[in-house]
Amino acid sequence: MKARIKRRILAGLMPIYVADLFFSFHYNSVIYVNSSFLEKFFSVDFVSLLFILGSIGNIILFFFIIGLEKRLGNRIFFFLFLILEALAVAGLAFLHTPLYIALLFILFQSTSIMIFYSLDIFLEDATPEKETGSVRGTYLTLLNIAVLLSPMMIALFAPNGEFTRLYIMSVLCLIPLFLLGIFSFKHFKDGRQHFNRLPIISWWRHKNIRRVTLVRLTLNIFYSLAVIYIPIYLHQNIGFDWTQISIIFTIMLLPFVLFEIPVGQLADKWCGEKEFMTLGLFILGTTVLIIPFLQTQSMVAWAALLFISRIGASFIEIASESYFFKHVDKRDLGMISIFRMTWPLAFIIGPLLAILSINTLGFVGMLFLTSLIVLKTMNSSTKLQDTL
Repeated sequence: MKARIKRRILAGLMPIYVADLFFSFHYNSVIYVNSSFLEKFFSVDFVSLLFILGSIGNIILFFFIIGLEKRLGNRIFFFLFLILEALAVAGLAFLHTPLYIALLFILFQSTSIMIFYSLDIFLEDATPEKETGSVRGTYLTLLNIAVLLSPMMIALFAPNGEFTRLYIMSVLCLIPLFLLGIFSFKHFKDGRQHFNRLPIISWWRHKNIRRVTLVRLTLNIFYSLAVIYIPIYLHQNIGFDWTQISIIFTIMLLPFVLFEIPVGQLADKWCGEKEFMTLGLFILGTTVLIIPFLQTQSMVAWAALLFISRIGASFIEIASESYFFKHVDKRDLGMISIFRMTWPLAFIIGPLLAILSINTLGFVGMLFLTSLIVLKTMNSSTKLQDTL
């Protein structure tokens, strides 16, 4: 009987896992080159501004997300943003006018997280609460397999810094999502009339939800700075070419594949999530503090330091994900939208911090500030009420 139930659960989860994998290939194959691609047309400060504008667009969409979900249902919502995403990335591949590039990138930056959000709703509907850590660990590991392989895609499709083929490949990765939406998601029950509308005041009163959201915001601020500025820094300041960077990043991203499933299982059955979040914040904050002092051109040294930093990030990612989704269900669109809004919000806060700190204190100052923010967030993680 238990085996039959597990097979039924797995059958419901499998299409979401596959969609997650292909969308992650689509998104992560270009996320580490977007800043370098945009720098061909604009200054570094204007590139930061484009990330900020795209994230503002994303946040504006979040204010309408519950209304859209109630009116369209999650499946139509999913298709709508898939189409917008495909048009944006195809335009980046084939159009080379600065105005069009700027508008299309803002569209891409505005819509990508909406698809991750839609997949969250599908996944939450199919996940038994007692298996949240394990299911989310598998989901994030599949996502991060694509993250891990994405630097190889850069080396294969854009070895000389020409990104057209890479953007075309990214668009092609969306085709399986359209097919899954047509054939595999048609049985999803929206329950539109039961969606809970929870304003920010209610979210603020849920102390544990508020604290875990702050932890996730801090992680996403780090990600925003890492994906925009670290590739540029390694290429322009340290002197690595894109093939070397792709190898370093592949090693760097291994912890997301190695640790998230076991950490999710441990959080379900043995020690809860807050210990992993706190340890992850300490590891991440400490390694970010060390980065400015590493001036060598040794690929081994850079790969090792960035690998350790991502051990911390992987602990934070799965622990915060598991903790949050143990406290909500698919009706809590307000809660889920606020939690996912930390991604675009981080891409406003991060670049703004970078513009201010780089122009006054330099790149080293930006990293010290980032480390301080990460370590300070341990105050929130240690105050969480554990799930075990």
